[in-house]
Amino acid sequence: MVSFFWRIVGVVLLAWVAWDLYAGYTLLYDVIYRTADPLMYWIGIALWTALGLSCFFSSSSQE
Repeated sequence: MVSFFWRIVGVVLLAWVAWDLYAGYTLLYDVIYRTADPLMYWIGIALWTALGLSCFFSSSSQE
């Protein structure tokens, strides 16, 4: 079972993606605007989405 902490991190990252989609910019190495550099913008959105979703599917070891 995934720990509660990582679920919170996943929700925060997906909320960040939702905000980025609304605002039209994202943060990677710098502020990337959708209108100025659409390829890097969508790569950033995909990165944050994958990272957020991975928080729900990561395995936890039972020691």
